[in-house]
Amino acid sequence: MIINATKKVKTMHARRNPNLSVSSAAYSQLSPSVTSATFLSPTVASRRGLLSPSPPPSPSLPSLVPRHGKKQPWSSHSRLVKRLLIGFCGVTILAWLVVRQLYSHQSQTTDYDYEEEEYEMVGDSLLPQEPSAVVVSDIKGKPKWIVSIPASYDFPLRPAQYREICSQSMELSKQLRQDGHTSNGFAKRMLNYYSRDQYYLDVQEAEDQGLLPPSKNQERPKGFVDDASMVDGKVAGNSMKVCDRTLTYVMETTDAGFGNSLLRLWMSYGLALAENRTFFIDDTRWPYGKYSTFFMPPPSAGCLPPPKQQIVPCPHNARHIAVSAATTQQTFGHAFTDEYEDPTKMEVQRQHNIFALLRAGYDALFKLRPDDSKYVTERTESLYAPIIKNGGISIGIHVRRGDKHPFEYQYQKDYIPLDRYVDTARDIFIERIEGGKSKKKNKPRSLETKLTPRHTSSKIILASDDPEVYEAAEMGSSLRAQDRIVLATKATLEAAQGHKNPWIDEISGWEGGFYKDVFWSLGRPVGNAEDMTKLDNDKVPEDAMRLRELVGRAYLLDLAVLGEADTIVCTVSSIGCRILAVMLGWESAIQNGNWKNVDGDFDWRGITW
Repeated sequence: MIINATKKVKTMHARRNPNLSVSSAAYSQLSPSVTSATFLSPTVASRRGLLSPSPPPSPSLPSLVPRHGKKQPWSSHSRLVKRLLIGFCGVTILAWLVVRQLYSHQSQTTDYDYEEEEYEMVGDSLLPQEPSAVVVSDIKGKPKWIVSIPASYDFPLRPAQYREICSQSMELSKQLRQDGHTSNGFAKRMLNYYSRDQYYLDVQEAEDQGLLPPSKNQERPKGFVDDASMVDGKVAGNSMKVCDRTLTYVMETTDAGFGNSLLRLWMSYGLALAENRTFFIDDTRWPYGKYSTFFMPPPSAGCLPPPKQQIVPCPHNARHIAVSAATTQQTFGHAFTDEYEDPTKMEVQRQHNIFALLRAGYDALFKLRPDDSKYVTERTESLYAPIIKNGGISIGIHVRRGDKHPFEYQYQKDYIPLDRYVDTARDIFIERIEGGKSKKKNKPRSLETKLTPRHTSSKIILASDDPEVYEAAEMGSSLRAQDRIVLATKATLEAAQGHKNPWIDEISGWEGGFYKDVFWSLGRPVGNAEDMTKLDNDKVPEDAMRLRELVGRAYLLDLAVLGEADTIVCTVSSIGCRILAVMLGWESAIQNGNWKNVDGDFDWRGITW
């Protein structure tokens, strides 16, 4: 039927039932060093614990002493049952602890968890006032579910709203499919990645049928990153048409690390390219500031973005979709893995198609701003040109510490020893330069003498979030990847600035590596854990944002220089390590074995959620 402006649209949407139980360092410390590098110093937050009161005493219990003071003997049968029960409980608890420990690293990498929630269907005659998934009757009177985003909401929505919409969408889609398959009484909870949901109605089609208010062209998102054509002034304004299909990556995240944003950005671009979608970037609430602070503009879109009401987080086959950290499990979860992994291959070889998506994003988007790009070119030339000229090899080592711990069980609460990095680098050197595979008993000594000059030309290039790693004895012969922006220790800062008061600790460094609480507190007055909870991340002071930008640029410079090495040694638990594999490329990193993981027997992997 046709619904005009005077009629009310009968809708049904999912909402939570309240009666249902649901299981579930300051910028002033910045100073140039003697070597003209930029030092950064954070402020560390403390933590507090909570105590809970003890339970009330138990009521009086019947006496255990039988009448006349005679003790009743325990039977052998009851004693055996008791022992068996105790043994079974002990084995169960032990098995649970082992399984929990083995899979604990996967839960640490998730930004937003999708919980199993219970919904009740609520009928209404008006569209909800908040962004929601709703059920309506289409022009033919058939039930369809749509995503309704009122025009009063700006783009992007909050992460919690995107997550809620996707949870509602899954529930409504499942319910409609179950109602449509009453004959067999079964409907899959999850469709395949590219399966078309026959009960979904796209926003534009719903607007055409009068089920949603029409979008206005002037209501397009305003926080999109300008692409190359906009920067060059070649945009034809309103004469350009709206893109047919788009994917917008929203850079807002609760993750303090730069690597996750970078990996998801590249994957989203590669996915948009594979699905023939126009790619846009939104940096409205990115914790690191503006995209243009770090990178050159993305490739030209050649068309206009759609109205903000038409950009939805799910389903994935919608015409215009938004991807963010809040929808990682929805966009790059099980269905994505099943679609893009190669089932005919084994182990890491199954990841070839996923790796290709990331590589496409890297090739198109990893273009540093001009001054940083110039520095990387000059730095790589000075580091790698002599090695190449003398026939040696460059071995890049990336050491991640801070709040990122290894996957390997025995080091899950600590870090991989530096000896393991160095030993792996030595093995690579022996195999590639000294020709470990070609050594023979009758090898002429004169040939060994000819190899001597090549030994000195091979170098280890080091990058780490922990400045103390550079000073470690194991890394004595290594070269720092970049010295443009340096995360310094307290001793280095005091040597450069001077310690004014011997009784007050005025300076703090980056000892130990990168911690999320340190990042969030940069340039802000934080003294304890309670102060951390009061920080407003929507209103970041200018000095604090400048410090965040320097931290991000330091990370990118490390990756850019290290990514030009011949081989890489790192830990796969680190996002930076997996990014370096993408920089090397599939053939070099995986096929030729130039990417070496020292964190257990784990293979390369893409996004973890």
